[in-house]
Amino acid sequence: MSFMLFMGLAASAWSQERFGIAHSNYAGNDATCLNPARSAGQWPYADIRLAGLDLYAWNSLVAWSSREQRLVGEVRSGITGSTAGEVIMRSATSGAHRGFLQANVLGPAFSLSLGRGTIGAGARTRTYASATGISSALGNFIFNGLGYRPQHGIRYQEEGVRVLTAAWTEFAVNYARILKAEGFGMFSAGINAHYNLGHAGGALQFQTLDYTVIDSARLVVHEATARYGFAMPAMFAGSGWGADLGVTYERTLEEADGYLPHRASGGCDPLRYRYRIGLSLLDLGGIHFKQAEAGSIRGGSATIGDYTNVPVNDESDLDSLLATATNWDREESFSIGTPTALALQYDQRVANNAYVALAAVQNISFRNSMRLRRTNSISITPRFETRYVEAALPITLHEYDLLHPSLGFMLRIEGLVIGTDHIFPLVNTRDVHAADIYFRLRWLIHRSPFCKGKRSSGAHRAGGKDSLPCATPNE
Repeated sequence: MSFMLFMGLAASAWSQERFGIAHSNYAGNDATCLNPARSAGQWPYADIRLAGLDLYAWNSLVAWSSREQRLVGEVRSGITGSTAGEVIMRSATSGAHRGFLQANVLGPAFSLSLGRGTIGAGARTRTYASATGISSALGNFIFNGLGYRPQHGIRYQEEGVRVLTAAWTEFAVNYARILKAEGFGMFSAGINAHYNLGHAGGALQFQTLDYTVIDSARLVVHEATARYGFAMPAMFAGSGWGADLGVTYERTLEEADGYLPHRASGGCDPLRYRYRIGLSLLDLGGIHFKQAEAGSIRGGSATIGDYTNVPVNDESDLDSLLATATNWDREESFSIGTPTALALQYDQRVANNAYVALAAVQNISFRNSMRLRRTNSISITPRFETRYVEAALPITLHEYDLLHPSLGFMLRIEGLVIGTDHIFPLVNTRDVHAADIYFRLRWLIHRSPFCKGKRSSGAHRAGGKDSLPCATPNE
């Protein structure tokens, strides 16, 4: 299972946080994925997402090498069966190997400003896989197979090995509100609540694994403590709930007293800021699969006389294989946690329409849990934005890998967005161990109905909701 995952990571062009668009003041629903409080006081009056796609992969074990074309050309050649290149092991790394794969298909969504409060809702189908705790020795077996002779006869002890995958549709609602606008400061909070409809899941988690590959046929598991579960694809394979929480603080350029977004009383144009700080907790929750092949092993052992002739064609065969271990218990259900993380954001205005943003995302998934693990990442993103055109160049470190930073690019033309947080595979033929791309088709409504009417004949009351021609006091 882990071998298939790493091969998929090496050969696929799959975005995790979408840093290029996530900081934008015109990001709409994409901003709430990194911090749900971001929709409070959003610059467009309404954001309507029509469709979108995210594809992302990163791993530390293998790479696609000896390419003759850039990635797009290789994919085109692969369709015709003539692709070049080979999968190789990356140079040795300190610590355990990790791999991540994510694909999202985004359906309709909207975000609508109601003054100091903003509401939104949407749906997306998510597929996620993570493999962590893979030692160098186990990585060699994954890449070369159990027939790798240099490691035969050596006893290995592993801890915290996890291979998890899940597919689910997420139905989410968002609410964010400006809690305080006073002086030159504005404080907001928000929440995303979502119902997770599970379609498939797989989990194999070893708390301990003590084993020896004797030779080209025999494998001995001296001791293993593990949990596993498999739920095959179905429309209603499981369900669960989740949430994202976030807060933001903006140091505004003008006084924020009485600011009411998208209202004629001083809020038709957005209130600009000098800097913005955000803190969020992402992807709390999980999915419970009720009808599944699942079980646990406590200090179990097993001997396989010929691992080259073990028929594992589906989840039932794998369940039967694991059941041969001593101290095995049957379970009829299992749960997988969504990829929880703590995220910090900082956005600094450096000139008119020019900003530099910093973001850090730290996974919260313990070594022996059955929770999908998110990629740790740090990103610096300079960007230039106007209402109709925007460009960004995110520079990202995945898993704190200082030797392999990735450079991305994002271009937004009104509601059309295309971007990547890792552009190198698209423009050169160097080894590929990660890839990333995302796309959005949206409809942005910049002016609210309150800013299109004529001045009323009566006196205007500060903070009122009457329709006035929109001045631009906050430029």
